[in-house]
Formats: sequence, structure tokens, C-alpha cells
Amino acid sequence: MAEQALSCTPRRPTSTAVTLHDPPPSEADKSDSETMLQIGTYVVQVPKDQIYRVPPPENAQLVEQYRNRDKNERRSPCLGCLKWILSAVLLVLLLVTVITGVILVTVRPGSPTFTVQRLSVNSSPHNATKGSRPKPECDFTMRVRNPSKGMGFSYEAGGKTVVLHKGVHIAAGTTPALVQGPKNTTTFQLVLHGSNMLLPKVIDMSLKGSKDVIPLELAAEFTVKPRVGWVELGATSMHVTCDVRVRRLVKEARILSQECKTNLQL
Repeated sequence: MAEQALSCTPRRPTSTAVTLHDPPPSEADKSDSETMLQIGTYVVQVPKDQIYRVPPPENAQLVEQYRNRDKNERRSPCLGCLKWILSAVLLVLLLVTVITGVILVTVRPGSPTFTVQRLSVNSSPHNATKGSRPKPECDFTMRVRNPSKGMGFSYEAGGKTVVLHKGVHIAAGTTPALVQGPKNTTTFQLVLHGSNMLLPKVIDMSLKGSKDVIPLELAAEFTVKPRVGWVELGATSMHVTCDVRVRRLVKEARILSQECKTNLQL
């Protein structure tokens, strides 16, 4: 039965693929086609979505620069303000430098120079009691010269001053008030009183008339206010030290040599 069913099934015709080839072109056709390719006009149609445009390299550089600038602005939004502030500070510093230079040229400030003109010693003050230790009273006559061309000084009273012999205090006192103009030389007094301390032997012998050479150190601390015209600047300190070699600390001592130094903190 199966064989009969199979035999009864009609057979389908098989299809055969046949490839048709164009006949080879002849020599005349070749020459005609070459002539048309040489002198013909060609129109090429490309789909719109397949047209690409390549930008020049300059555009890529510009895009990179804008991108970097945007990043910098995002990182530091106050960069412009900071530049303006720095410019203003530099301008102010430049103006201050110029003004300071003009003042230095016109004023020509200089430290005052001190000289010991005279030293009077009184070894028996009026208030001394009989049998007590001598308390020498030293009276220094000082001369101060201001070399500044346009700057004066106002000295305040109450500065400290001492006389020492090899580090040992002999007498102490205070400085007086003083006003000094530019290119001016002024004389003033420094009165120093001795203490109850035991004096060195060489000082005691000199107070009694010994002719030994005595090295003394006079140290004074002044509070001064520089003045330029009518403008008074802030107060500052001035330290003066004078190394003096004298003979006989009786009445008027003889000054053999001296060297004074001034340290002014402007």
C-alpha cells in the first residue's frame, strides 16, 4: 500500500538555474565606450544620509581652545576678580615706592650724631649724710647734630640713661624733652645720680683725686618723633652709646677720647 501511495504521487518538475552571459564586446564596442568615457558628462547620485563633510584641522584647534577655556572658567570663576585685585595691589605698591623715593630724595633723613662736650662730677651732694658712701652726681653736657635736610625730631622726656664702668652702674637718670629742626645743632644736659651701691675701687680713688684714666660708658634711650614739615610721624626709639675715657672725676673731668654711636629705628 505504501508503495502504491508513493507511486501515485505526481512528480514535480525540477528547475535548473541557467546563467546567461553577455556576449563579449567587440572591438568596435570597446572603442565606442572609451570615446564616451573620455568626452562624456557624468552625474553621480549619492544618498543624502551618506554625505560626510570633514572639517579643516583649524576648526579642531579652535574647538580645543574653547573647551580648555570653558574648563578653566568653571574651575576658577573668580579668576578675573583676582587679576583685578592683584593689579590694584601692584599699582598701590608702585605709588608707595614712588612717593617714598621722592621723600627720601627731598628729605634725606639721617641719624642724629651725639658728642660729649663736658662732664662735671660732684662726689658730695648736698643731701649726703656724714659717713655715708659717696653718691656721685654726673652732669653731662651733650651736643646733638641733625644732618637731615628736611626732617626734624621731637624728643620726648623720660628716657632712660645710665653711666657704667666695665658693666657696673655708677649713676642713672632720665632724658629731657627736646625739639630739633633739620640741619640743626642743639645742646642739652643729662644729669645722672649715683646709687647706694658700692663703687669700684678705681672710681672711688678717682673721686678722691686720682689721675688714673677711667673708661666710662654712657647709654641713653630716647623716644623720638620724626617730623617732615608740619607732619609728625609715629614715635620710634633711638639708642645712643658713648664710650668715654676721662681723667679725675673731680668737678670737671678731663675728656681724653670718646666715640658715640646712634641707632635710630625709622
